[in-house]
Amino acid sequence: MTVTEDIKILSETTRQIAESTTKIYASRKNDPAILCFWSLCNRIKITEEIMTFYEHSWYSSDFPEVDETIESELVERVMTITKDLFVDLVSIIEKATKDSVGIHVNSGIKEDSLKTSNHLYLRNIIECSTQKNILDQSTFEEWDNILTMRNLAVHNNSMSDRSKKYTVGGINISMRPGRMMKGPLNTFVVLSSRIIKLFCLWVKKINELF
Repeated sequence: MTVTEDIKILSETTRQIAESTTKIYASRKNDPAILCFWSLCNRIKITEEIMTFYEHSWYSSDFPEVDETIESELVERVMTITKDLFVDLVSIIEKATKDSVGIHVNSGIKEDSLKTSNHLYLRNIIECSTQKNILDQSTFEEWDNILTMRNLAVHNNSMSDRSKKYTVGGINISMRPGRMMKGPLNTFVVLSSRIIKLFCLWVKKINELF
């Protein structure tokens, strides 16, 4: 399966989640979860269109025979496109999470998150949700691992500052200080898929409890 096919599956899955969420919370005006999932859909669709365009170009009769140099360049483009997707999706989810804790005032998550920081951060919200038993420890650890990789992608061009091995969504990602994160070609697509599912779980839990 190609990266483009993975993205198409992610696009369809996210659209189904958006449609389901819209039906569940249709009575709420401007519900953060609804707005979030449709924004995710739009962002994933853009990446799908870009990848489809590139694939048509790469495998057209006008494209030169792919040697090792060209293949390396193509891999770099795929990683850049999918990394940008991952970073943008996490940003969309972070905004929705902040808006959601502002609505679910009875949860106390917003107030408790601000006890340790002057600003709301996604990691603090997820940590506080775990402390309140909204999420279990293993789920928090997956959130934490993915957010670590997001921060490295944003601030360090995916260059690792630690030695660690992760298993996320069935793929293995390894890190060594001073080297790029190492994983399969679809690494950022898998990370995107996982954080959408984790956010979906968080939305379900917080709405059930509060």
